[in-house]
Amino acid sequence: KRVEFGICGLDVTVPREALKDLFQAPAGCALEAVAAFQLAYQGYPWNPAKGYESRSDTKHRRYENGETYPAWYEIEEIIAALPHGTKLSFHFNDSSECRYVSSLLQGEPEALRLVQLLCQRYKARHIQVNISSRGVAPDLFMPSPRGSWEKSASCLVQLAEMYPETLFLVPVFQRGDIDSLPFLQLVLDMSKRTMSNLLAFFDNSAGEGVEPSRIPDIPPGYPAGGPIGFAGGIRAENVKEWLSKYHSKAAAAGCWAICDAQSGFRKKGNRGEPIDLE
Repeated sequence: KRVEFGICGLDVTVPREALKDLFQAPAGCALEAVAAFQLAYQGYPWNPAKGYESRSDTKHRRYENGETYPAWYEIEEIIAALPHGTKLSFHFNDSSECRYVSSLLQGEPEALRLVQLLCQRYKARHIQVNISSRGVAPDLFMPSPRGSWEKSASCLVQLAEMYPETLFLVPVFQRGDIDSLPFLQLVLDMSKRTMSNLLAFFDNSAGEGVEPSRIPDIPPGYPAGGPIGFAGGIRAENVKEWLSKYHSKAAAAGCWAICDAQSGFRKKGNRGEPIDLE
């Protein structure tokens, strides 16, 4: 089975004419490039945030030159320039401006409307719900007397049922006292481990480009036959090595791999810098 590999944080720093070569895999290649867009500050297609409106002053953006977080109209333009049939991925994050993850896990109408649009209009291949995003309250995905992790898990299961053609990626990570693996297990248990479009995405790096000391172990009982995700530390000079390792780990569990890279393909390894095409 091929590896689906997300070029994450795709933005306006890639010339439109370069997109076809970037996403057109050679004949016989086992790797399929996925155009992955980061969502954290842009608002919604029907209500863009300040600085992300069409042709507006970009000084109010997270990065003034449009790095990492393109406006919705720019996402449309990038998609139009991609080779026909390129798979699309959308990564939800929380920021002080836009709480995509928290609002989605709480089932808020605007977030659900966005998922519907991404799945129906853009035929989203992946939606990655980054519970590892720094603005997301741990109570939303960890057991707590005042928490609501059951509601969060139920929301993800319902969305996966509604949009069976879209893969919903749940990050597995550890940070201090925070561990999201029990949440993944709860999601899988609620889905009775029969839904191939709900999957683990192991990423302790959380987009920071940190190379893992080892590949995480796949938890017992993880559904075989479907996808499983890995990321962390992938750069141009080691991409073949890590994709081979991740592919082998997935295959040993009877799964196939989804991977992505973000900081590792940017100049200086910095989200505020352009994507490095060299």
